[in-house]
Amino acid sequence: MSELNVDIDLPMLESLRDLLGEKFPELIRTYNEDCAARISRMGIALENHDFVQINHEAHGVKGSSRNMGANSLALLCDQMETKAKVEDAVAMPQIFSAIEQEFAATAQQLNNLL
Repeated sequence: MSELNVDIDLPMLESLRDLLGEKFPELIRTYNEDCAARISRMGIALENHDFVQINHEAHGVKGSSRNMGANSLALLCDQMETKAKVEDAVAMPQIFSAIEQEFAATAQQLNNLL
């Protein structure tokens, strides 16, 4: 298994695993499915210059990611949310690409915990 350069708070996830027990895998699956859907909608909103939707989806992924200890992904979503609020689309494609890459790596690392 290759080492991923993903900023995930593993002690926090271990605490969640201890707390949730057999429900922990469901949490991982729900997080991955929800974020994948939100990121997909964010991409469509980006194509349509729908800043309200971009803000909404970025905010949702940011919050979920913070709750899962996925700090780098949360930070990227915070950047996207900030850009959407002021309707600054210049850097959004690069931020979105980074969000997609970070989510893929995060989801893989989370799945490795199952």
